[in-house]
Amino acid sequence: MKQLIIFIFLCLPLTMFGQAANETSKGIVSYVSSQNVYVQFVNTDGIEPGDTLYSQTNDMYIPALIVKEKSTISCLCIDTNDYLPAVRNQVFAKLKSPVVPVEVAVQNSKQAVSVNDLAISGSKSKTSKDKSSIDGRLSLSSYLNNTSDTTMNSIFRLNLSLNANHIANSKFSAECYMSVTKKNTYTPYTSTVDSTTITNYRIDQPLDIKIYNLAVKYELPDSMSVLFGRKINPNLANIGAVDGLQFEKTGKTYSYGAVIGSRPDTYTYNINPGLLQYGAYVSHQMQKGNSYMQTSLAFFNQMNNLQTDRRFIYLQHSNSLLKNLDLFCSFELDLYGAKNQTNSAIVKNILGNDSIVSWNTRTPINMLDLTSAYISLNYRPFKNVTLGLSYDARKNVFYYETYKNYIDSVLDKETRQGLRFNARYQPFKFLTWGGNAGYRFATATSGESYNGYTYLTFPRLPFDTQLTIDATALKASYLSGMIYGASLTKDLLDGKIFTELSYRNVNYTTPNGAATNQNIGEMSLSWRITKKLMLWFDYEATFNPDNNYQGRAFINLSQRF
Repeated sequence: MKQLIIFIFLCLPLTMFGQAANETSKGIVSYVSSQNVYVQFVNTDGIEPGDTLYSQTNDMYIPALIVKEKSTISCLCIDTNDYLPAVRNQVFAKLKSPVVPVEVAVQNSKQAVSVNDLAISGSKSKTSKDKSSIDGRLSLSSYLNNTSDTTMNSIFRLNLSLNANHIANSKFSAECYMSVTKKNTYTPYTSTVDSTTITNYRIDQPLDIKIYNLAVKYELPDSMSVLFGRKINPNLANIGAVDGLQFEKTGKTYSYGAVIGSRPDTYTYNINPGLLQYGAYVSHQMQKGNSYMQTSLAFFNQMNNLQTDRRFIYLQHSNSLLKNLDLFCSFELDLYGAKNQTNSAIVKNILGNDSIVSWNTRTPINMLDLTSAYISLNYRPFKNVTLGLSYDARKNVFYYETYKNYIDSVLDKETRQGLRFNARYQPFKFLTWGGNAGYRFATATSGESYNGYTYLTFPRLPFDTQLTIDATALKASYLSGMIYGASLTKDLLDGKIFTELSYRNVNYTTPNGAATNQNIGEMSLSWRITKKLMLWFDYEATFNPDNNYQGRAFINLSQRF
């Protein structure tokens, strides 16, 4: 497969529906781990830890999940005894309070929050047609990375999210999402004058200000709207932010829109008029009972200094029309490319003789080339069995900066692409078994890779604790090994405090025979101080056989208003 735009969390866009106050809110199961179930909502206002989420069968609501924690757009849950969730399953929450617009999710050290996904969920939140409201979130986080050689990196980040709907009861609305980051590095330094004296010097980096969303919207008659500024359109989320003008017409069954503007600068994320882009999309969605279907088609043209850089079609489809079977797929088709062409000419050399000179050129051509494909099937043949199969031929994600340790970064990169089969089985109420197996084909840029994961969860231990033991196997072109781990979780004070302890033993070898053994321990705690104030803390320590260690601490304090 050739180059494509990274599109994360493909199950989110265009498949969620708005919620009304004092009614039920529909969510989609986005991920199932060995211990928890993650459910995505348009927003989670009216849902509190300890609440029950329900599945729907024959117009009856059946208890399915218990909410442990929540952010503004998702819930961390555990399943009930008789429900086995699968990705793309629909669940429902019975709201207790009116809905307000979505806010920025709390970012922690283990879960990277995609700005695209926040925009997708935020733009789908619904408010009263003429109601004026202002709300947002302010969060302060700190990340410390310390090693045994006393090198320390620190990151301090301030995030602000603000939504102003129908300002002064007008047709105007505004939204903003921005972050301010400060990075410092403390590194050991040996003086050249006195080699026995060791001091620390500090490297301060300038403030890094990123504006991910800053836009003003005006509502027109007949469910139409125009928006100006920087905004990620949820119907075109795979292209990222657009600096410019956007138009949208929404309907019960069909929606369509168009955008024209520029892409943010690749290196600074500032406005860059030289990266012009424009496109249009149409979407169809329907729901009948517990079944749904959604299809969207988008065309886009991206330029660089007024020259076409990429022209493509994006197609997305999802449905649950067959009983117990969910399908999701997405494709990108490039319509524009370049063809290599060899040219030659006869010229006179310095001796007056004829010589043939050759050179290569790239000629722009129209084409039809599948550059991205993703297909996912989830099937539930029995009440206590869930099966899944997926094929991922999207471009892999390489993080410029990540909070993850080395082995987690390797697993994230090596297990995403290729074929994947997963299964989950609960033979007894006190035991759940699950796992997955994946295979990635060799390509021009990456080697063949095998991976497997299995776990056993015991959800009903004394003192309301839950234990999970797991094992991971990985074989890649540059690394192979095994990971064994266990984790213990517990809720305290009726869900206001959530704690987790985990341990992993990592063994891997490189092609030259070098072996590494690591012990990784982690402790996390989240505390809901008040309804709108949340504190989150995580500490992870990695110990190597040479007694070197690396410690990572993450603290986040978040206040809604």
